[in-house]
Amino acid sequence: MPGQPAIRAEGIVREKRPPATFVVELANGHRVFARVLSRQREQVPGIEPGDRLNLEISPADFSNGVVVF
Repeated sequence: MPGQPAIRAEGIVREKRPPATFVVELANGHRVFARVLSRQREQVPGIEPGDRLNLEISPADFSNGVVVF
């Protein structure tokens, strides 16, 4: 919904998928499909399964998120 702030969360990368997308598991066990914005893709090669990432998740859709560096 417009005007609602994004939810910030931290999770662990469980799977790396091309191009610049990941399956991230949050602390509560929920798995989120996360993507990296195109302007930040140069940082993707360093991300591997087991790494911790910060995400912004839309309050309207808890299954997708955006990686925040």
